[in-house]
Amino acid sequence: MLIAWGSLTPRALAEVRFPPPDLAEPVAIEAARAERWTEGGRTAWRLTGGVRLEQGNTVWAAPSAVVWVDAPDSFDTPTRLTLYLEGTDDKPVRRELRTRYPSEGFAGVDAPPIASEESPDWFGSLESIGGVDWRTPPPADTPTDPGGVVARGRVRLLAEAGAMPPRVDTAVERAGATGESEAAMQRVTPVQFGQVAPPPAPAAALTSGFRRIHLHSRDGAGLNAEGLQTPGGESAAVFMGGINIVVEGIESPELSQTLGGADSVDLEADRLVMWTAGADQLRGGQFQQRSDTPLEFYMEGNIVFRQGERTIYADRMYYDARRQTGVVLNAEILTPLPEIDDYQYRGLVRLKAAALRQLDASRFVADDAVFTTSRLENPSYSLRSDQIMFEDSQRPLIDPVTGQQRVDPYTGAPQFAHRQVATSEGNRVLIGNTPILYWPTIRTDLEEPSFYVKDFRVRSDSVFGVQVLTEFDVHQLLGAEKPPGADWGLNLDYMNERGLGYGTNYEYRVDEFSGFTGPAKGLLDAWAINDDGTDNLGLGRRNIVPERGFRGRGFWNHKQHVTDGLLQGWDAQAEVGYQSDRTFLEQYYEREWDTLKDQTTGARFKRRLDNQSLSIEANVRVNEFYTETQWLPRLDHYLIGQDLGMATWFAHSQVGYAKYDVASQPSNATLASTYNVFPWEGKFEGERAVTRQEIDLPLNFDPVKVVPFFLGEAAHWGSDLTRNDEQRLYLHTGVRASVPFWAVNPDIRDPLFNLNGLAHKVVLEGEISYADATRNVTGLPLYDQLEDNPYEEIRRRLFGLPLAATDDPRFYLVRSGEQGWVTSPVTEIADDLQVARLGMRHRLQTKRGPAGAEHIVDWFTFDSNASFYPEADRDNFGESFGLIDYDMKWHIGDRFTVLSDGFTDLFGDGLRTIAGGVSFNRPSRGNVYVGYRSIRGPFDSDLLIARVNYRTGPKWIASASAVVDFGDAGNIGQNFALSRIGESLIVTTGISVDESKGNVGLNFMVEPRFMPRLNLTRRTGIDVPPSGAYGLE
Repeated sequence: MLIAWGSLTPRALAEVRFPPPDLAEPVAIEAARAERWTEGGRTAWRLTGGVRLEQGNTVWAAPSAVVWVDAPDSFDTPTRLTLYLEGTDDKPVRRELRTRYPSEGFAGVDAPPIASEESPDWFGSLESIGGVDWRTPPPADTPTDPGGVVARGRVRLLAEAGAMPPRVDTAVERAGATGESEAAMQRVTPVQFGQVAPPPAPAAALTSGFRRIHLHSRDGAGLNAEGLQTPGGESAAVFMGGINIVVEGIESPELSQTLGGADSVDLEADRLVMWTAGADQLRGGQFQQRSDTPLEFYMEGNIVFRQGERTIYADRMYYDARRQTGVVLNAEILTPLPEIDDYQYRGLVRLKAAALRQLDASRFVADDAVFTTSRLENPSYSLRSDQIMFEDSQRPLIDPVTGQQRVDPYTGAPQFAHRQVATSEGNRVLIGNTPILYWPTIRTDLEEPSFYVKDFRVRSDSVFGVQVLTEFDVHQLLGAEKPPGADWGLNLDYMNERGLGYGTNYEYRVDEFSGFTGPAKGLLDAWAINDDGTDNLGLGRRNIVPERGFRGRGFWNHKQHVTDGLLQGWDAQAEVGYQSDRTFLEQYYEREWDTLKDQTTGARFKRRLDNQSLSIEANVRVNEFYTETQWLPRLDHYLIGQDLGMATWFAHSQVGYAKYDVASQPSNATLASTYNVFPWEGKFEGERAVTRQEIDLPLNFDPVKVVPFFLGEAAHWGSDLTRNDEQRLYLHTGVRASVPFWAVNPDIRDPLFNLNGLAHKVVLEGEISYADATRNVTGLPLYDQLEDNPYEEIRRRLFGLPLAATDDPRFYLVRSGEQGWVTSPVTEIADDLQVARLGMRHRLQTKRGPAGAEHIVDWFTFDSNASFYPEADRDNFGESFGLIDYDMKWHIGDRFTVLSDGFTDLFGDGLRTIAGGVSFNRPSRGNVYVGYRSIRGPFDSDLLIARVNYRTGPKWIASASAVVDFGDAGNIGQNFALSRIGESLIVTTGISVDESKGNVGLNFMVEPRFMPRLNLTRRTGIDVPPSGAYGLE
């Protein structure tokens, strides 16, 4: 620091700096070894072994260095060298100011220096009009070790180019201090720094055991300091009028030494007292010292404390940098929310306390505390506690591709992962200033920063009555620490027309499960109710008495990739799907019933190796009201795309023992009256063994690609529809071909249609095939399920028996060519067929984006297909053409799209549908869709569909949707919702009309705004970030 703290003044801090070398002097560089390469438009050098650099009367010496050279643009502009020199524990970097300029060789090597300094490393830049004199052996072309000093130099280079706090020795100040000419000062572009600096960017790695301290004036007006010597040999300094101190090289067992900015502390205060030893080495506002040297601060007034991405505001504070402990009065901490399941929570966790004690680098104890994500002085949603223990450990987020720490693409700031745990006592959850819940103890990580209540909704309708639906965090209720990757909820739901429902759900992502090592994830969900009401499932089924009074479901889905042990390399899957009765899932979990796959009970182990896979599975039937196949067990082997020289081989072989059972007849009279058994259903049991092989011969007649193919199958069933064994041989052969066409016109430009050049690309595809089977598809049970349970239930109720051939899904799949692939999921589907298929894929593409950064987008797409059947009476119900479809999208702008699609079969009562609509989307503001669909066939319908979501202002989002049938059905349903976006909470009220159920419902929902998967965003498509995610609103 200084020779005596008593002389610590702003003027003294500036005058002891090394003067900048003269630009006219050349730079001489000497080293034992050199390597050279090009990097980012610069020439980069790695120097090792006795590195010495000289310009004018300044000399640097170090064991190793990295030099980046920016060549001059013209003869009268200087060459710029960016230098990173690195020392070792016994040979630090040394910089000396000598007495004379050299005539040859290095300057004054025998004369004592005027001034010198030593440091673990040195980073800076030199400029010279006189050029560079390289006195090294011939350099190698590439660095032999791209890591090490090169990597640390790159980090320092990026750090200095980023958002580091200002250094005292700017080029302008050096010019003034040494009396340089005004012209020399004009060559330097001043840099402007904000009063509040961002978190420190990663600095160059310090030698282990050192720390670096930077001293700056808070407002740039110069340091106002007074120093003294303590009886214990320490130096103390009192800074007044605003001070900013950055301490680099903070070492902590809790924090990795590779944390970048997290091993730095940035302090700001109006008044500060600093105690340390070795302060007589201060030069120009920075010094270095060993990490075990005492370094303590006492601060008052407008305190800002930053470490990594954590920020503390306070009135008074004591901080021990060596122990990383402290005491803060009237404190407030702001720290980011964590990244969970690849989702980065936005916003900040905020902790206010009358007194805050920092026990070490990552642990805090707060007394009389308020914990919230709100940025308001009086938060609308908070947890108040007598005492909170807050643990916040940080680690760098590493990019798996580069191996380097991730940085924010917009700000360039380093990114960190956080594990934040809060343990609190005497807890009260408040809405505003009103307590709504008390609990003695909480211990939870902050993956979901909600307090006890994870979900709260109030609804009212004629199906369930008045509903109060809640979900609680079990780990918080038990005061137990949440295991990594786990989420455990408790559901308590009251419905005055049905009863009290209760259940639990548990979601996990772990690295080990049941003794098997490897990443695993799963979901367990169980819920039950003693139902006092009747089910309303829609028109014709509005008053269904449940088959059981005590109803519920148990569901578990598990997936794991095993990486160790006997099953290394295998994927394990397991699922349990139990339901109490046939209408429970459709009534209480209607979205799952309509959109997700059937819930089964069984296990599968699968191994993938290159282009092959082997799986073994077993399933049991636990729900007798669904048609299911039990496999006890089943083995499958796939071979995809095996190269055989000129040919390609595909194969699927399987063997298993199947037990097939039809859905039981309903006990309810209404459901029983529409119950029908399909022709392929019944009770069957027996083995099934199948092998299906395909050989392709790809031929390239540029530009036409032609692929003759031959597919054959041999299959055996232990039981057909007559309960006798059955064998089948199947042949499918033909040729596939495709040819591309394109045309490009860069001169087509139209601002109205957003055209900037136009390219038209067309792919014409065709296939001619012949298939022959020794047994018809109508003679076999469908051991492989064709449709999910919801569609089977619809077909049973609405189509009746006997099932018309035009409505039989087996014949549709045969006509569509499902049997033409070795990977077909339905083995039984195969029959005689002759067909020629033709398809066209159109893409009209243009360029959009800012000048110089345009990207190619689809402007107009049109896809169409059609099939021709030579044996029309046998294969397509008497019509030669069928399965005609198209799909069109016209993206007039990035936000506006015109849509249309259609499908037709030409035989009587064949499905014919056409649809058209427009979609408008303005991100963060709203979206609109209006469409019309006409359906003709077994049922006729003309549907008008409209949907709008619009953010009317900063606080409100309105959404509405409606579906109307201009045919016999008439009105189908409407929904309207209005959401108020508060500072911490989103409150939604809405009304829904379901004409099929004769139901009108009222909805009320409250959800925290900072949750990662907002119901509001899922429903409207409008992103609502947490308040404070991008600063104060």
